[in-house]
Amino acid sequence: MFSEQFTVLIRDINYGHHLDHLALLGYLHETRVRYLRYLGYAENNVDGHGSTLIVSNLVCNYKQECFYGDVINVELGIYKESPLRVLFKYKITRENKIVAIAEITAAFIDSNKKLIKTPENLFVI
Repeated sequence: MFSEQFTVLIRDINYGHHLDHLALLGYLHETRVRYLRYLGYAENNVDGHGSTLIVSNLVCNYKQECFYGDVINVELGIYKESPLRVLFKYKITRENKIVAIAEITAAFIDSNKKLIKTPENLFVI
């Protein structure tokens, strides 16, 4: 499990005075980017050969609110869904309580926009 910690910023708060859904997606994305960077890759070069990650599905289930100044922890697990798809599973917590659970299904394309097999180098956690 890969994990990153963030402090909720004022720009992340919506008119309901809690964490905006787009800001939460930003934290999911940032965690995924940091994981790829940890491996020495980027979303536009996930295998060292220029293949790109593309999101095909997103599901998010909210359990609690988050507010300005809260410290949240985003845990990321990666699972092979099929030879051509990978599932990123996220658990977002605040003070050890689940705030949200999210899943992102992604695929990979080469520089010619052709769908390719999921790079095996992603599965080290």
